Amino acid sequence: MNTLTYAFKKEWYNILLVLLPFALLPFIWDQLPARIAIQWNFQGEVSGYGSKTFGSLITPVTNIFIYAVLLYLPKIDPKKRITIDQKPIPVLRTACVVFLVAIQGWILINALGYTIPSQGILFLGIAVFFLIFGNYLRIIKPNYFIGIRVPWALEDADNWRQTHRIGSYIWVSGGLLLIILYPFFELQTYSTLFTIITVLLALIPAGYSFYLYQKSN
Repeated sequence: MNTLTYAFKKEWYNILLVLLPFALLPFIWDQLPARIAIQWNFQGEVSGYGSKTFGSLITPVTNIFIYAVLLYLPKIDPKKRITIDQKPIPVLRTACVVFLVAIQGWILINALGYTIPSQGILFLGIAVFFLIFGNYLRIIKPNYFIGIRVPWALEDADNWRQTHRIGSYIWVSGGLLLIILYPFFELQTYSTLFTIITVLLALIPAGYSFYLYQKSN
């Protein structure tokens, strides 16, 4: 089964979601303003605009590109250890598609005059991604595209396995912590905490991988 056939047979729901914004746009095109808000700051204030065409199409087009890249990644992986249907690859594709469709819906709803508070929504979305993706980290096989791709893990299968097992616990814990902390802090403080925790999610597994490398040598 080739890649496109797989996508239409096994991930038809992703195809429908990717195409959904294009199907809806003709029905609301005349109601959209000449300029559309496409960027917000930490206070929820609009900090960037785009033309009607750019603002309404940039996210759906980006969604198509990212989905296609994630669909074909297994084909070009030099290690040939991951497949198109191997978890968490399908989960990652669906998560990205849903996330970008949600952002597009948010942009269009605001453009139509229905104000939706934006504070923290992106942070919470990323925190949920950490939680979901972290749950699958431990089963990812060595590859050059997805996972904790530090050199010590890529060159040693045992290092990769242990690094991703620890990384899975850390990412799930980090995602949960970010979700739990959200109601207790103002957005500026939360954004600082979010940045610190995100950096730790990257550094701790990488440092552990280097520790294993040093220990084995």
